[in-house]
Amino acid sequence: MSTTLRERRRQMLRDEILAATQQLIAERGFAALAMDELAARVGISKPTLYNQFPTREDLLAAMIARLIRDLFTAAAIGEPTDRSPLQQLCDLLHASIEFQIRHQAAAFQLWLPEVAELLEKHPHSRDELLHAQARVWRLAEAAIAHGEVAADLQPVDIIRTFSSLLCFPFVGGRNLPPISNPSETADLVVRIFRQGLQMLPSEAEVG
Repeated sequence: MSTTLRERRRQMLRDEILAATQQLIAERGFAALAMDELAARVGISKPTLYNQFPTREDLLAAMIARLIRDLFTAAAIGEPTDRSPLQQLCDLLHASIEFQIRHQAAAFQLWLPEVAELLEKHPHSRDELLHAQARVWRLAEAAIAHGEVAADLQPVDIIRTFSSLLCFPFVGGRNLPPISNPSETADLVVRIFRQGLQMLPSEAEVG
């Protein structure tokens, strides 16, 4: 069923609010998110903002669900593919890194303690995150089953490595220049991820 112009405008406004929420949280953290500042950044009144999201918690839960969907949609995870499990993990990592850099969104937000508490009150958003984590875990298991990674690795090793590289790609030292090519940065992260997982234990020894 086609949507009306009013519905499309409402969805566009919600999308703009959620994108601005991601940026503000990346800049200042969850605790510093102020609804009046968010409304000013989007260019709407506070009543309009509260009409879309009645509470701050509703806004944050919706932002989390959107971030998860955006990351998986960018990598086409879940779509029919002839890509191997490790290739799919690399696709997800690449798309997630590039998305975060381009949109100043930070995936680390999904694992903050205050987010865990928030998600307990919003089962739909919590289930989105749990479903996403389960999909990544299944890909890790499949990569091991297909012999795509070093034989001594377990799924938890792959997940921890993946998460460590994923979490905050657009932040670095104060003297680092801004990222000029998000795709090239994502390429480098994926190369480090793939080579690290495929390295034999003897090759990984230092000294």
